[in-house]
Amino acid sequence: MSSKHTALADYILCLSESLAHTHHADDRPLYQSYLADGAVMLALLVRDSETSQLQTRIEQHERLSGQTFLAGPEHVAVAELWRRFKSTI
Repeated sequence: MSSKHTALADYILCLSESLAHTHHADDRPLYQSYLADGAVMLALLVRDSETSQLQTRIEQHERLSGQTFLAGPEHVAVAELWRRFKSTI
C-alpha cells in the first residue's frame, strides 16, 4: 500500500472516529459529507484512476471544507491528517 493510500485511509478513519465522538450535533452531517468524499477519493486511488479525477475530487473536498466549519475539537486531528494526505499527492 502506498503512502497516499495510507494517508487517505488514516484521514477517513479519523473522520469516522470524530463522527462517533463529536458532541456537536451540527458537525455530524458535515462529517458524513466528508466521509462520502473520502470514500470516493479512496476508491479512485485503489482503482488507479487518472490523476485528474483524483485532483478534481480533492478540489471539491477543499471547497466543501472551506465552506463549512467544524465546531468540535476533533477538527484539529482531521485537518492535520488532511494536510498529510495532500502532501503525498
